[in-house]
Amino acid sequence: MYKITYLKTGHVFLLPEQTAKELKKNFPNDYKILEINGKKYKDTRKMKIEDTNSIRAKVVEE
Repeated sequence: MYKITYLKTGHVFLLPEQTAKELKKNFPNDYKILEINGKKYKDTRKMKIEDTNSIRAKVVEE
């Protein structure tokens, strides 16, 4: 079982592996995995640059 959190509202869900992986695959910036089978998991997310006119977008190369 995976414990994931929905970042927009902060709600925490306990879901089966397949469902949790599917949500994470389809919405990588909306969900964060907290635990896998009761063990802590450090989930990383890539920052997504939305505004191409910002100073950061002009300075940082990805």
